[in-house]
This record gives sequence, C-alpha cells and structure tokens, in this order.
Amino acid sequence: MATLFLDDVTVQYDGQAMPAVKRTSLSIATGEFVVLTGRSGCGKTSLLNVAAGFITPVSGSARVDEAVISAPGADRAVVFQNDALFPWLTARENVAFGLRMRGASKAAQMQRADALLAQVQLEGAGSKRMWELSGGMRQRVGLARALAVEPHFLLMDEPLGALDALTRERMQTLLLDIWSSAGPGALMVTHGIEEALLLATRVVVMAPDPGRIVREIRVGFGARYAAGESVRSIKAEPAFTQSRAELADAIFEGEMA
Repeated sequence: MATLFLDDVTVQYDGQAMPAVKRTSLSIATGEFVVLTGRSGCGKTSLLNVAAGFITPVSGSARVDEAVISAPGADRAVVFQNDALFPWLTARENVAFGLRMRGASKAAQMQRADALLAQVQLEGAGSKRMWELSGGMRQRVGLARALAVEPHFLLMDEPLGALDALTRERMQTLLLDIWSSAGPGALMVTHGIEEALLLATRVVVMAPDPGRIVREIRVGFGARYAAGESVRSIKAEPAFTQSRAELADAIFEGEMA
C-alpha cells in the first residue's frame, strides 16, 4: 500500500499578497477516496496540483511514501474538468498514449486500451474520434487513459463539472465502480455536496484567505454502493440528508472563519 503525503504545504503565487494554501497537511492512502470541497478560491486545485507535481510549494513538501514529488509521474494520474484528449487520435489511441510513451508493444497497447474502454462502458468505441463522442463519453476516455498506466493515485479536478446532471450521476457511479475494483487512492476536487458525500471515504473542507483545511468528515456511502445498495436508496435515507446538512454547514463555517 502506498501513501501520498502533503506535509505543511504553502503555495504562493507571484503578485498575490495572500498564500493560495498555507501550511496545510493531508495524506491519502491507496484504497481511500478523499474529496476536497469548499467555496471558490480556497486552494483546492492548488493543493491537487502540488500532489500532481505541476507546481512546487514555497515551503513544505509532497511525497509518495519516501519519494519526494518534484514533477508529474506515472504513479499519479490526473483527470481534468476539460477532457484534455488529443483530438487527432482515436479513443483507443488516446487511452494507449501513456503505454506508448512507456515503450509497450503495439499489441499490448491496443489490448489494454480496449479492456479499459470496456471497463468505462465504451466497448466498441475505440475507433471513434473525439468529435464523434459526447462530453460524458470523452470524460470516460480520459478516465480510461488515466487508468492505463495503473497509477497508485488518481487525481481529479472537477472531472464531472462540465457534464449535464443526468450524465454526471452516471459518471459518479462509474467512478465508484472503478475505484472499488482497481483500488487506487483517489483525490478529487468538487463543489458538489452530494457528489462529495456519495464518492468519498473522507471529505476534506477547505476555507480561503489563506487556503487551509478546516474540517474532515468521514463517510461511507460510496462503500455501501459498492456493497450493492442503490444510489437512490442511499440518498433517500435520513443519514444522507443529515450528512448533507452537516457538510453544507462546515463549508459555510469555513467561509466565515
């Protein structure tokens, strides 16, 4: 089991008087699904970008186990809100891109890509170009591409934010299916309160000025879905309603802190 550590991290951008994130610590182990939430400008994406290796904190450190994070790596795959796919490649070629960069044979690339496309419910879509796919389908291709290199950690920045409500709900259950079967550690940014509660094993609430963690809430609704309960029945329970109110209050309290 691997663990991703963010230790006492401070992120300061040029020209800004206030740090985007100040002296914040967080850890995510494989098998966990941690969701960052809070109002806009509280440093959620900045913290995720440190974990991804896209930015270097001005103080503190990021590491996977004992290995310091200084750049992006295959152990940490990133899924963005905008799918960031290569439009000149097919769905299959997009999924296989990371494998190609690692020197896998053409046959191995295609076999792995087709298996992952089937896993994200796009079996038979491998030869399609990006303009032939809906937004939800493109996000599934992006997810399959992230999983192709078998990362220890899946880092997601509002991956469902641009989707319509119906597609977003289907993608939430797909994420849970993939996470529960593949077992990576997941760190996801979202503004959706119900989405955070449904997906997370732990919801981390951040507040701004400067960005910092103000609350952590452990939840188990996603695990219940993985065990066979329906999303509809889970969301209809008083416990889910109570948790939704608790999380909304935590975000509001963070705003006022």
